[in-house]
Amino acid sequence: MACGKVYLVGAGPGDPELMTLKAKRLLSEADVVLFDRLLDPRMLEGVKGERIDVGKSAGSHKLSQEGINRLLIEKALKGNMVVRLKGGDPYLFGRGGEEALALRERGIAVEVVPGVTSAVAAPELAGIPVTHRGIASAFTVVTGHEEPGKDSPLDWGAVARLGGTLVVLMGVSRLEKNVGQLIAGGRSPETPAAIVEKGGWADQRLVTGTLGDIAEKASRAKIESPAILVVGDVVRLSEQLARKRIAILRPEAQQEESAALAEAYGFLPVQSPAIALVERPLPSDLMHRIMAAECVAFTSANGVKMAMKAEGVRLGLEKKMIVAIGPKTEAALAGCGLRSEKPEEYSSEGLESMLNGKCKRILFLRSAQGSQYLSEGLRHGGIEVDDIPLYEVVLSRNALLDDLIRHPEAVDIFAFTSSSTARSLLERARELGLEDSLRNALAGATVAVIGRPTAAELERLGVRVDIMPETFTFEAMLRALRRVS
Repeated sequence: MACGKVYLVGAGPGDPELMTLKAKRLLSEADVVLFDRLLDPRMLEGVKGERIDVGKSAGSHKLSQEGINRLLIEKALKGNMVVRLKGGDPYLFGRGGEEALALRERGIAVEVVPGVTSAVAAPELAGIPVTHRGIASAFTVVTGHEEPGKDSPLDWGAVARLGGTLVVLMGVSRLEKNVGQLIAGGRSPETPAAIVEKGGWADQRLVTGTLGDIAEKASRAKIESPAILVVGDVVRLSEQLARKRIAILRPEAQQEESAALAEAYGFLPVQSPAIALVERPLPSDLMHRIMAAECVAFTSANGVKMAMKAEGVRLGLEKKMIVAIGPKTEAALAGCGLRSEKPEEYSSEGLESMLNGKCKRILFLRSAQGSQYLSEGLRHGGIEVDDIPLYEVVLSRNALLDDLIRHPEAVDIFAFTSSSTARSLLERARELGLEDSLRNALAGATVAVIGRPTAAELERLGVRVDIMPETFTFEAMLRALRRVS
């Protein structure tokens, strides 16, 4: 049987899109893939061969390095094309060299496929260039987690005396000790320092400070592996270059589209669904109430979708004046073949101005928690209002929302798209016993809202509002945030 071949492939810093084209091709062709822990599962999409998790972490080994070497040899000697997928670059503290030597000793062909190293990529993705003209013309990369009993241990005193930027990989568990050795070696405690956790992942976090306080700040933020330490004046550039992290609190069905839009405007989305939608049974007199109204108003695309499930609704609406609150609602109605009108302003005044002389009876088809701000304003203007709740807005209790509440300081912008997103976020924080830390994070972040009712609800809850666009859409909110960021 012909001897196989082993490819030592670098997976890059975390984002599957940062893998090389060659890495993706080899994964799709491999008979066997041995992969590390802390790799995004999407990296293994398209793998048809056998998958073996050989991941190691501090104090917990699925396989020893010797065991991994033996497994690579065993699979290759059976004639397989083997991919050893490693985070970052195989030869930068990845022990790829050891694996290559073990394979060569057995006469097995081995090829290395470089990967984007987190030593450069993680700081870069957090807005920290490791070199910058006039600030740092060199950088040093060291491991923060040396093998015990090593013959030539790292001389932290010598490292401390080096100029330029210092990047320390794999040092979370020994952060306080490593920082202490750098200070003892002569680095000023006032030197800017940062921790980048999960660089290249969707939940990447950045904690900045000084060499003197970074260990305490990282502990307070509950930073976990994988994370790297960056030391040097380049850290200050993150204030200008880091993408702002925006918490998107909309329902899960709207997360993907909203996140893509946020990225297009240069933000780093943090998907955190605060609310979920639960449909209500449509009332038996739905068609009668539609016929009795002169005007029917929809406040969301969700409401359009749910209402159209009832037989005869679309035909019943064809002869009515239809009001759409927002462009998405208008588009949803157009998709059903229905023409609608939009008020210039999403407010009772805007609606009243549009309906003046055209309508005396309006029917709202919307959520059970729909703003009474609109209804009351219209009633004061002499318009008869009927309301059919199509769905309930409930607290999501989504794991992503809980992650946000546990680490709210990692968010720069909170984007509230409705009153219910505001209530739900604070309610869930209260349930988790973390309301105080969330309120502190809100006080230090930018708070953006869509619409006056949402702004009024946040003010009632004691949260300051910073941004409210004139046009009440998510994209208008992003445009307003872009202007001030």
